[in-house]
Amino acid sequence: MIRQRAIALAAITQAVYLVDSIARKGLADAEDCRTLMNSLFADTARAEHDVAQLYDGITNLQTGLRICSSILKGDTLPQHKTIMSYSAGLMALESKLTKENNVRQTLASGMQRIAGQQKYFGDAMHPNIIAAVADLYGETISTMKPRIIVRGKSEHLSQQANTRRVRALLMAGLRAAHLWHRQGGGHMNLLFRRNALAKEMDALLHIA
Repeated sequence: MIRQRAIALAAITQAVYLVDSIARKGLADAEDCRTLMNSLFADTARAEHDVAQLYDGITNLQTGLRICSSILKGDTLPQHKTIMSYSAGLMALESKLTKENNVRQTLASGMQRIAGQQKYFGDAMHPNIIAAVADLYGETISTMKPRIIVRGKSEHLSQQANTRRVRALLMAGLRAAHLWHRQGGGHMNLLFRRNALAKEMDALLHIA
């Protein structure tokens, strides 16, 4: 079970790390982004017993595993505080979403519609797909509190393509937060099982 939680937590971390990278530098690794965007259209049943299946294997989550392990071990890098804040925000929103039936239904029907578009374009990274996911995030998750306020350089965040990428990645991070909770993850895990989670992530990095 802890392995599944570690993978889900790494996926959340990878999503918010990319969000922060776009906000600060206007850049994000294309393959790391593709992994997360593809996960939005993957069959959740695949992740029931192995969360990594949703991301087509551990190898695609190396960035999240590495950064999350570093944070759990207490390493202090400038972006760690921001990454932790965004991750906590996604977890809080996902918990609240379970009680918001209307928002959940809008989200589900919206993603079903976008999945049809994704099949048409054949690429989850197509600008139209990213825009559609971003718009859906704006219509649903952005209306909930606490809102995630992404901070960075205005020269990057003022560009529509970047704000769309940010919202789409936050949507992917939200899905990972759902997996985290489904696997029994919660605040107490992060409080009392930090070392065990970090150790599991290091083990996963060795086999990635």
